[in-house]
Amino acid sequence: MKEVCKNYKPEILTCPKCGSKLYYRHTVSDKLVYFSNGKKIRIKNLGYSCPRCNDHIYLSQTANKLCFKGYTYSAKLVCLVAKLKEQHLSRENICDYFFSKNILISDRNVDNLYHKYISMYNINYLEEISKAYEKMLKNYNQIRLSIDLITIDDEINIIVYDYFTTAILALKHFLRSDEENIYSFLGSFLNSNLNITLIATIRKDNFFVPMLKSLCPNTTKFIAFSKF
Repeated sequence: MKEVCKNYKPEILTCPKCGSKLYYRHTVSDKLVYFSNGKKIRIKNLGYSCPRCNDHIYLSQTANKLCFKGYTYSAKLVCLVAKLKEQHLSRENICDYFFSKNILISDRNVDNLYHKYISMYNINYLEEISKAYEKMLKNYNQIRLSIDLITIDDEINIIVYDYFTTAILALKHFLRSDEENIYSFLGSFLNSNLNITLIATIRKDNFFVPMLKSLCPNTTKFIAFSKF
């Protein structure tokens, strides 16, 4: 079977500092990623930079949110491992479940992915986001975030990334019915008085995107993650 390969370039192609057109520099990551539906896709994240400022490599937020740095399993698959662990399935049972979906995973990787999820969940997100905001405002005079919504059955995981560095700033888990708690979580770091210039997020949603827009300044631009 022919390998499926997807190339991703930054969703915006102008420098946030000077407005110049960004140009391709090099491929930042190139890896074969397992997805929760059993598909394997080679994901290439293409780095671009400004010919004038030339001080930063800009990446694709889509490629970044598909799988965590250093891992070859999708972000949704990592969240699924956590869900199965919380249901008290053994490592062997979790491996069997993924094998049934044509996903190769060892019991050691099950533990690694679960520990990754827990480490992100336990991030002091207010502290990390505050430090990220300070750096963004100092270097770019604006705030840019990438926010992903991962839904598994009726449960939700929200992951917040620094748009410039692609670092994970927060990961929180909610029940679908927990809209009030989701609003409180988002409201703890989104503020209409902040210079939130851009948020990259999911394409369409009946409640999440309107919730984000209600918390951000009216001038905030929203760009959507592209699909496969």
